[in-house]
Amino acid sequence: MNKAATLPRRTDGHPLGRAPAHVPNLLAAIASTGGLLFGFNTAIISGALPIVQKTMNLGTDMSRALVAAVLVGAVVGSLIAGLLADAFGRREVIGATAATFALGAFGSGLAPTVEWLIASRFGIGLAIGAVSVTVPLYIAELAPAATRGRLVSFNQLAITIGILLAYVTAFVVGDHPDSWRRMFMAASGLAVLLGLSCILLVESPRWLVLQDDAEEARRILLTLGRTPAETEDAIASVRSGLAQEAGLSWRDLFGARLAPAMLAGVGLFVFQQCVGINAILYFAKAILANAGFDAGSAAEVASVVVGVLNVLFTLVAMALLDTVGRKKLLSVGFLGMSASLLAAGFVVLAGAALGGTQKWLELLAILFFIVFFAVSIGPIGWLAISEFYPTTLRGRAMSIPSAVHWLLNSAVSVAFLPLVGRVGTGQAFCLFAVVGAAGFVFCRRFVPETKGRTLEEIQEDFAARPASAAVEVRR
Repeated sequence: MNKAATLPRRTDGHPLGRAPAHVPNLLAAIASTGGLLFGFNTAIISGALPIVQKTMNLGTDMSRALVAAVLVGAVVGSLIAGLLADAFGRREVIGATAATFALGAFGSGLAPTVEWLIASRFGIGLAIGAVSVTVPLYIAELAPAATRGRLVSFNQLAITIGILLAYVTAFVVGDHPDSWRRMFMAASGLAVLLGLSCILLVESPRWLVLQDDAEEARRILLTLGRTPAETEDAIASVRSGLAQEAGLSWRDLFGARLAPAMLAGVGLFVFQQCVGINAILYFAKAILANAGFDAGSAAEVASVVVGVLNVLFTLVAMALLDTVGRKKLLSVGFLGMSASLLAAGFVVLAGAALGGTQKWLELLAILFFIVFFAVSIGPIGWLAISEFYPTTLRGRAMSIPSAVHWLLNSAVSVAFLPLVGRVGTGQAFCLFAVVGAAGFVFCRRFVPETKGRTLEEIQEDFAARPASAAVEVRR
């Protein structure tokens, strides 16, 4: 049986040398180093690719293969990780991803051929897919209901910081033949940090109860700052929830019982990706250069500004998730994204009529889009799927919307430039705006409010709904 690591203790009984109230925050921050690697490794390609193309004389097909390698690896990694997390524990899988990230980063930085580089980037993709499932899963199962939104969103904050670090790294390292190696190798330090930090992680108490190890779960809950009475209540609640889940198997992932939860989780990621966030983040430099900014430093600086806003407003979301709630933020976010994208589209279509103000208006619209994304579906997508599914299948269930996320991430990213070539940038923004409006309707109808509720209470809510729950959810 998988046991959690024994934590160092002080003479006053507090683990990790801190008061119990801080331990969930600390563990969430440690686990979220995986999100930092997620963000950095997905965004660094935007700075490295042009240099790799020149250095290795890459054509269009090999360039696409290099970009796609991470995304394809992430699909595979997300599907495998859920299965492994349910079988061997959440903590063990997070630790394994650290080694995978380190190997992928070193392999990418030392790659003698493009084939080697593609294989290394695929390995990094496996690790990205794995942490995209296991980090929010792990934090959600540790966090108290009252602060779960904020703690799980540490992961999204880390992702946005990782993206910003990638933009800054590309800007600082500069454009010379070997700079792409330094960009890729920079992730190895973060991977080593995650690996060393994993020594301090404990196992998920819910997973331990599932493995019939209530004694270890009890010790960890006390470590997390729960009182003895709260600890016993928590274990009893998990056992009660597991009793209701008796008989569930992997086949139920596609059955009527989990249909409402699966519809909500998959749907959130469909709209998260199809609203165009990664098309804009991956091609921010090119979009801003086309808007009229200098293709060199000015567009690079504007990209860094996009990254900074993404981080700052993810912090705003963290402050609001457990007070305002998930559903209201989703509603405001999708409406705001849709309006911002329409504004960006109209600015592009107006073109020369706006004169020198066009590029600034387009940048402003894009920045507002980033703001509304960062306070809503950015963090809430990963938070929601960590809350929606039963403990016995949570890892495997989360793998499905996560894989959808990566498939659509790849599809939208690959399709964006051909779409722009066919219909134009302004029309592409308008199409994304329509998706944002549809996302608002979807969230109002099918996504429940989970603020302040235990994972077991959320399961009771989903279980009470008919499989046709293509019913309205108005909470």
